[in-house]
Amino acid sequence: MTKIFISYAREDAREIALKLRDDLQAAGHTVWLDTSDIAAGASWSREIELAIEDCTMILALLSTASYVSEICRAEQLRGLRKNKRVIPILLEPDVDRPLYLENLNYFDFSNMAYYIEHLADLLHFIETGEMPTSLVDMGGEMRPIFPPKERTDVMPAVNITPTGHKRDARAFRRYIADLRAEPWLADRYWWTYYLFYFADVHEIVKLLIDNTLKPAREKPTPNSWDHLVRLYFRPRTPDLFRQEGIRPEDQLPDNHCPIPVYLLFDLEAVITLAEARFSEASLMTTKKTYSSASSFRDLPFHLIYHDKWLKLEERDEVLAARHAQVILPHELDLTRYVRHIWCRSTAEYETLYYLLPEEARLQWGDKITARTDYELFNRRWAYVEKTVLSAEGALFTFNQRPEFKKEDLGIFDVRAELIIKDTLHPIHLGEMSIERDVALDFSTYDTASGYTLRLYLDNTLAYAGQLYVR
Repeated sequence: MTKIFISYAREDAREIALKLRDDLQAAGHTVWLDTSDIAAGASWSREIELAIEDCTMILALLSTASYVSEICRAEQLRGLRKNKRVIPILLEPDVDRPLYLENLNYFDFSNMAYYIEHLADLLHFIETGEMPTSLVDMGGEMRPIFPPKERTDVMPAVNITPTGHKRDARAFRRYIADLRAEPWLADRYWWTYYLFYFADVHEIVKLLIDNTLKPAREKPTPNSWDHLVRLYFRPRTPDLFRQEGIRPEDQLPDNHCPIPVYLLFDLEAVITLAEARFSEASLMTTKKTYSSASSFRDLPFHLIYHDKWLKLEERDEVLAARHAQVILPHELDLTRYVRHIWCRSTAEYETLYYLLPEEARLQWGDKITARTDYELFNRRWAYVEKTVLSAEGALFTFNQRPEFKKEDLGIFDVRAELIIKDTLHPIHLGEMSIERDVALDFSTYDTASGYTLRLYLDNTLAYAGQLYVR
C-alpha cells in the first residue's frame, strides 16, 4: 500500500483528480486529496503540510491552472524538498511545466479515451517502481539503454551535520525573490534558483555513489581555498571555459574536464545554512567572504550574471565577478540539496548513466537531463553530440558548429572497445579529424546478444554505452 498525495488545480482538474483518487483507493492505496473540506487559513495550510510529510508519492496533475497556481507549485516544491517521489501527470498535450519538473518522466493522461490503459501503467509503476515500456522504448528489437526515470523512496542516510540555518534566513529568501524579479535577468532568471558545481563525468559518478560533495582537501593549505566546498552562482564560469572539452594530448589544460557534468544545488537551501559564506568575486583575488543577508543583497549580480560579449574596459571586473562562489567548511549532502544533474549532450547523458552502478541509477535517474534549451556549457572543442547504436554498427555525431575551425577540433588517434559476452574486440581507426561523423562497422561481429561500446579520442573516453536485446 502506497500513501499518495494528489496535487491539482480545482479550476480545470477536479474531475480527473476525483476519478484518480477513487481508482487508486480501489486498488488498495491511501490517497489524500484536498476537496475544499478544509477551511482556508493556517489549519488548512498545516493539513496540507502534514499530508505531504506523511505521503510516499505525489501525483502532480499538470494543467493550465496548476502552472499558474502558487499553491500547486508550493506543494510540488515541498514534495521535492522532502525527497518524496513526485510524478508529473499531464492533463493537456502541450501544457507548460515548471522548470523543476522538466526532467522527470511523466504519465500522459491528456487523452481520456486511453484512461484505463494509462491508469494500468500508473498502478504498475506505483507498485513496482518500473516505468512502462511505452515511456522508455526507442523502437525496434534492439535499443540503447536509457535510464528509467525512477528513484528509491528511502534515501540513504549520510553522516553530515550542518549546525542549522542563519538567523536572517527569511531576509535571504526575500532578497532572492527580489532578485528573481529583476527585468535585466531576462531568460537567465532561472539561474537564481540554483548554485552550480561542475566536474568531469568520472568524478560526478564517484560523488553520486557517495551521495556527498567533499572539499578537495581535508586540511587547509597555504593560500588555498581547496579545503572548502565551493559552488558557483552561475554556469559557464571562466574555469569551465578553460577546461571544457576533449583536446589533443599536446593541448591539455590544467584540470582538464573532457566530459563536464553539472550538479545544480538549491540556492535558498544552501546559502541559508549557518556555515555558508559567499564571495562577490574570485576568492583568490579578493580573499574576502560574507555571510549576512544584507551583504547578499549588495552583491553585484549584474556582473556575476553577466552573459554578453565583454568590452575591454569591463573585462577584468566581469571575469572576477563570474568567479563569485558560495563556500562551506563541511561536506554537503547531495540527496538533500541537488535538484538536477545536467549533461552536455544525449551521448554524454548515456555515458553518465552507463558508468553509474545500478543502485545509483535508480537513486539519481530522475534528476539527470541533457536538455539544450537551458544552456550551461560553452560547447567548445570536441565531444560526442549523439550516437546511434544498432546490431550492424555505431554512428557518432560530434559537435560541428559552423564557426569551428578544423584546427580547433583537433586531430585525434580514434579507437573503440567493443565488448561482446565479456570478450574485448579493439577497433583502431587511426588518426583523424573529427569535424565529420565517425562510423563503426560491426558486420563481422556476432552482436545478436548485444554489446558494450566505448570510444576514445587519444586516451580520453568520449563515449560509453550499451545495446541489449529485449
